[in-house]
Amino acid sequence: MAKIHGGISFRMFIGLLLAAGLLTPACQPCTSHKPNAKILVSTVPFTVPMMEARFIFLVDYLSKETGTKFEMLTGPSSVDAFQKMVKGEKVAFSFQNPYLYAILAEKNQAVPVMKTISLDGRTDFRGLVVAKEESPIRTVTDLRGKTVMATSRFNVGGFLAQWIMLKEAGLDPEKDLSYKFGEPQEKILEKVADGRAEIGFIREDVLEAMKNARGQMPRVKIIAATPYYPNHNIVSYPGTDSELVQKVKEALQKLDPQNPDQAFLLQRLRISGFAPTSASDYADFTNLLILNGFLTPPPNSAPVTETVVPEPAPVVIQ
Repeated sequence: MAKIHGGISFRMFIGLLLAAGLLTPACQPCTSHKPNAKILVSTVPFTVPMMEARFIFLVDYLSKETGTKFEMLTGPSSVDAFQKMVKGEKVAFSFQNPYLYAILAEKNQAVPVMKTISLDGRTDFRGLVVAKEESPIRTVTDLRGKTVMATSRFNVGGFLAQWIMLKEAGLDPEKDLSYKFGEPQEKILEKVADGRAEIGFIREDVLEAMKNARGQMPRVKIIAATPYYPNHNIVSYPGTDSELVQKVKEALQKLDPQNPDQAFLLQRLRISGFAPTSASDYADFTNLLILNGFLTPPPNSAPVTETVVPEPAPVVIQ
């Protein structure tokens, strides 16, 4: 048996520390660091490292403000896998786009807690169709026969919004165009700008972010902008403690871009704050998804025959 100072054995020394409460036996769970609430974050439309870097400060803020230890989980890029992770990981909250929300509301009884406010003060967002600067393409009708780069089929600002817009313009988005999926939107924008791709579907704020980072407009032109759709949201689930939900609402709503400490957190998220929301904010968009075959209506629900399609707004990025 090894000895330490004063002739006391190592085993005796450990026993004294345990008795004094200064050391926890390895066989006992360390509850002081065990997360009390899990928040699942969808990476779309960004890469995993970028999304983690954006959200880590928000997670720390929620832990501090609510008194509950939060753990961030990075969601998979598959709708089914994301949905299964909600159940398997017993997630308390999740952050996602309005399409994924619509699925989670139906399948997992997700309830909106708060929605994001964009840097321009809007609580909605839109997608863009971009081409390389020298491209002869001028309108969406010129997209027939073209191959488009997009992140995934469940990305709203980087696929669904453009798909619906093309259909409204009289094209068959599945037959008139072909798609190449898999790249994050910042990569799509880079490839279009340097000529490695002719057409890209991206969110408007991705273009804004690259323009701000480089100090100039990327070498692309905007062919079309989609209508605006409701912003991403944070939702809770049936098993989430109602008191914790209220604390999260209050913590998110008091985030202030004029507060220097909170401004940094909001800048990382590329938003100006959070606003109250409810399922009614997403009802028209959910119906639009059902009408276009992207979402199965709930059992025994009334058939959706029409819904409101927002009018596109002018593009103002210079």
